[in-house]
Amino acid sequence: MINTIKAYLQTIDLDIKKTNNARFFDQKVQPDVLSAVCECILNCINEDDLFSVNDVRYCDYSNELVTEIFNKPDIKKAENEYDKFFSQPLKMLAYSGLVSEEKNGRSNVYKIIKKEFIEYISLRDRNAFYFLSMYLEKVLKDSGIWKYFDNFFNKQDKNSLYELRNKYVAFIIENTAITKELEPIRIFNPMLNILSFKYKKFGSKSGEVSIVNYNDLLYNRPNWRDVKKDKSLTREEFNAQFFEKEIDNEKFYKYQIEKAKRLVKTIHSFSEIHRFDAYPATQAHHIFLSSQFPELADIPENIIAITPNQHFYRAHPNNKTSVLDKSYQAICLISKLDSIEIDYRNGNGQYTKEKFIDVINIGLEQDFSYTFDFEELKHNIIRYYT
Repeated sequence: MINTIKAYLQTIDLDIKKTNNARFFDQKVQPDVLSAVCECILNCINEDDLFSVNDVRYCDYSNELVTEIFNKPDIKKAENEYDKFFSQPLKMLAYSGLVSEEKNGRSNVYKIIKKEFIEYISLRDRNAFYFLSMYLEKVLKDSGIWKYFDNFFNKQDKNSLYELRNKYVAFIIENTAITKELEPIRIFNPMLNILSFKYKKFGSKSGEVSIVNYNDLLYNRPNWRDVKKDKSLTREEFNAQFFEKEIDNEKFYKYQIEKAKRLVKTIHSFSEIHRFDAYPATQAHHIFLSSQFPELADIPENIIAITPNQHFYRAHPNNKTSVLDKSYQAICLISKLDSIEIDYRNGNGQYTKEKFIDVINIGLEQDFSYTFDFEELKHNIIRYYT
């Protein structure tokens, strides 16, 4: 899908000097918010219908998502708080051509144009990040100001950061209806940090050059994503601490797990172990059990699409889901690694080898190197289980 997105972006002109539109990006266009809004669009709007922001905003599905999952008050009781949550991502989707936008009286109405892209973004916040990083770079290159970002990425110091920010603000004021510095400055950091994370460069926090972690890009910053187990703790002690201290929004945690499962089943229609169309995959199985390894539960590299028989009679002997067949776990790991390698060879970007290595190192308490190639990983997995 990443190659498809790249090909699509090459067909459109996103030059701000021509559009004079400052709403190509905004503060609330964070990967998890954009993914959630796309999910709401798909669940609230028929593909061929015109719709307004309020049609999405006041939909029951949207209300449940933002109140239960994003842990916010009821939409109807906090209308101002949610105006930007839905309208800013919609503006960005319109600028990128994924939806159309036109005036209807004093309001804007939209229509889904690129449903396959909206579906892709809706599957997980990482997909939204991938889209945003490619899209923003295209906007900046089309607008002739990528060179200022490139200069900062090369120098990575305070002077180049200030120079970049000043030139970006001046560009926005000169080419859009914005007349004051504060507004472009507000969106400068989130935009820069998305690109910084993409290229593994320093970004900006509080006006200073700083390391950017993926969690820094999100509206909901789940603190379990980067949690590390203290080696002095038993697994049981860690799990108790994990749920007590790390999970501050259990509904959001469960939502992320279900979203990861949906993603894997969307990628794989058939069992990842057999890979034949005679074996449709209807089950999303945690290779390392979520009850034992909660920190791995929402990671797609730890989830494999398999058949019901594989799930309930092989992965879990005698249909006991709290029990795991270790020999079949090894088969699942090798099969998942095959899926990840195929994904890598095809340039799809749905999985990463590095994240799979994180899963292995936590699940097997190993220290596999990120420099291992696919063959070395398979060899070491087999050696562990024999």
